[in-house]
Formats: sequence, structure tokens, C-alpha cells
Amino acid sequence: MKILQLHADYIEYEPISREGPVAEETEMKKESLRDVLVLFTSIEENDTEEIASRMMEEIKEFADRLNIDKILIYPYAHLSNKLARPEKAFEIIKKMENAARNLGLDVHRSPFGWNKKFTISIKGHPLAEQFRSEVQVSKRTAARQGLEKPIQQVVKEEVREPTHVSLGRELDIFTINPTAGSGLPIYYPKGAIIREELIKLIREINRDLGFQEVWTPHLFRSELWYRTGHYEAYRERMFVLNIEDEEYVVKPMNCPGHALIYMSRPRSYRDLPIAYSEFATVYRNEQSGELTGLLRVRALTQDDGHVFCRPDQIKGQVTKIMNAALTIHQNLIGGKVVVNLSTRPEKFIGSIELWDYATEMLKNSLEELKIKYVLKEGEGAFYGPKIDIDVEDSLGRKWQCTTIQLDFFMPEKLGLEYVDADGVKKRPVMIHRALLGSLDRYIALLLEHYNGRLPVWLSPEQVRIITVSDRVLGYAEKIREALS
Repeated sequence: MKILQLHADYIEYEPISREGPVAEETEMKKESLRDVLVLFTSIEENDTEEIASRMMEEIKEFADRLNIDKILIYPYAHLSNKLARPEKAFEIIKKMENAARNLGLDVHRSPFGWNKKFTISIKGHPLAEQFRSEVQVSKRTAARQGLEKPIQQVVKEEVREPTHVSLGRELDIFTINPTAGSGLPIYYPKGAIIREELIKLIREINRDLGFQEVWTPHLFRSELWYRTGHYEAYRERMFVLNIEDEEYVVKPMNCPGHALIYMSRPRSYRDLPIAYSEFATVYRNEQSGELTGLLRVRALTQDDGHVFCRPDQIKGQVTKIMNAALTIHQNLIGGKVVVNLSTRPEKFIGSIELWDYATEMLKNSLEELKIKYVLKEGEGAFYGPKIDIDVEDSLGRKWQCTTIQLDFFMPEKLGLEYVDADGVKKRPVMIHRALLGSLDRYIALLLEHYNGRLPVWLSPEQVRIITVSDRVLGYAEKIREALS
């Protein structure tokens, strides 16, 4: 949870248009408040009711210091790049409202799920501008981070155009044209060269890792997404189409397609591991407030891959993939990364024994490679533990790139099998794997890391031949032909 807390002389706001599927009913009119503590609030994916209650207790103490009791909770998606799903965010916001009211505060709340315009006048005293951040660090405990951060830094982070966007425009690499739509990057010829060079690099590494490249269509019948559980879990992030009275989903991920390839014929334990890779564009209906240049988009290209293996092959596969990922980051951005290991949450599928075994294999892989990592207890997906690698942008924000996610759920839901040495049919473990993650996000990070001066092999313009007069045009043309 992130809160930009402002003691205001005056604030006026007005809902303009609905945004997303969870927009509460409200009157289309201006509202204004005076002498109020304004809480611009972003709810993050791991926030809980406990965090909401504790945050309001701290804000009540702060309000008492200022001798005010009027607060405005203002849902505001621009303070975080790890937002909760809208339904959860709305519930947490309402819990905050109730908790504040129970503490005796005079609570006001701007409507959730709306684009709004506002005017605010902030008081001039030293405590008028604060930034609060609270994060879940385990399933039992939570810790505060970065309280009372100066507003100047927050405003700088939120208002400033991302560095890679201005570089992309200046260097003719990409654009995000409002006529095409928000979050839909368009790459110019130079940008296409950068994408292709990164794909060549990963394709070569994939071959060394034993991956076979495949291709899957951009949409599937919604029946497949119901079977995998994605429809229920990610419906609000999907683009859904109706074709001849049948519902289709533009794919937000590639894993179901790769699972269908695995299912296409009987598999033996001798066949495993089987690994498929794909450079595929996927589509996710991100909220407009979450979109950030190439760092978070609605159409992203992944260097995706999935391994189907036996439990005893987990460690070997993870170690190979992790070693390749770290080598890539070291060579491309100097290895400035944070490695995270997320373990079993309270709600999970599969046996505790399998979870413990799989988690131990991930730990062993990291320790064998002598990798320092952050242990995130209870923050794994319900279908398996995972390793991810975060890379920082020019503002110091961490963005997830590499993912190595174990999955016990999809093989069960789709009935994936192999025949083991004892003749018994068993479920394979599925490993979701992306080395760069999103090509778009990684291009953004590269542009910022090198300030636009990309390495020669990645630069779309490696040499420029400059003539001093027309007399040397012929010679210049010979040089061009020799270089090409």
C-alpha cells in the first residue's frame, strides 16, 4: 500500500469517466472539502485488511498531531507498478474507510474506478506533505517502509516522463500513438532491429538449453481458459471477442498453448524434460493508470518458455535456466538485479510434501550458484513456488524481468501425463520460464541503463558514413557496400 498524504487547505474533484470493470455508481458532480487530510492511495497486490487497519491507525495518530479529524481517501493508481486487482483494491479501500470511521474520523472518499480531475491547495507547514508505504513481508507479519518520504521525490517520480520514452522518441525507436491506443507500442525500423537482435540472442541460448521453438495463435476459445482457471482469475485483464456466437479470448499468456502441444501425443518418462519456447505477443487489459511507457503495456512480447519434467529433474532445469538468466543480465546491464524466492501461500494446490521438495530444489539451485536472494515467505502463486529477478529503472523502481515459476496446477487441470518407469501414469511438473520477461520492458531498461548509447551489437545504427563533398560520393558508396 502506498499513500501520498497531503494536508490541504482545499481540494475539489470531479468524476469524468468510468475506468475498468469495477466502477461504483456515483453522481457526476464536483465535490470540495476544506482543511482536510487527503490520502492519495494505491492498493498493491499483497495488501491485506490488517495492513489497511494499521495504516489508518497511524494516520489517526498523525491527524491528532495536526488537530484535524477530516480525511479524504482518494483511490489513485499512479503510486505503484504492482497494483492489486480492481475488485480486491475496492474492498481494501472500503475497509480503510470503515476502519477510519471506527476511529472517530470524519471520512470522505472519492469514487472508485473513475478518471477524475482535481484541484488542490496544500498547506505550507513542514508536516503537510508525507509519503507512506506499507508492504506484506510474510503471511503473518508486515513491515513499514519509507514513511515520510518528501513529496518532491514522489512528484518527480510520478510527473516526469520516463527516460526511455523520451529516448525512444529522439532516437526513432518506438512510439505509443494515442490514435492506436494506450499501452500499444509501435516500433520503428530501428526499434525492430533492437527487438530482432534480442530475439537472436535468446534464440541461441534457448537452443543451448534444449528448447524447441513453437508458434501458437493469438486467440483461443474461452473454453480453454475456463479449463486452465485463467478465465475466473484474470477475466478483467482479458480481451474477449465474440466470433459467430462463440466466445474467444486474445491470449494474455502462452502456457495453455504449450500445454496443448505436450498433450498432442503420449509421453514417456524417457521423453522428459520437454521444453518449448516462443517469442509471442500477449495482450493484457491493464488499467490506464498502470501503463508506463514500455515498462507496462497492453501488448507485450515475451521470450516465453515452458518445461515439462519429472520432479527429480526440477533442480537441474532451474539451475540451467537461472545460470543463463544471470549471464544475460550481467552482459546486458551489468548484473544490477535482485533475486526473489517466493514460497507456499496459505491457499495452495498439491501436497505439502511436493511443495517442500520443489521449494528446496529452488533453494538448492540458488545456493549452488552462490546467489544471494530475498526470501518472500507465503508470496508464491497458489500453484507453485517461484524465482523472479527484478531490474531497476532510472528512478530506482524495481521491475520483474526473469521468471522461473513451478506449476502443479495446470498439469492437473488439463490432465497432462507421462508414463513412468513403473508403468504408472503421473503428472509432470510444468516450469514457466522467461529470461528477459517482456522484450518491451527490457528495451526500456536498456535504453535507460545506457542512456540511449546501446552496445554496438545492439545499436540499430552502428556506422554512419559522412561525405565532405560530392566528389567522394562514389568512394563512400564503395565503403558502404564493403561494410554491408
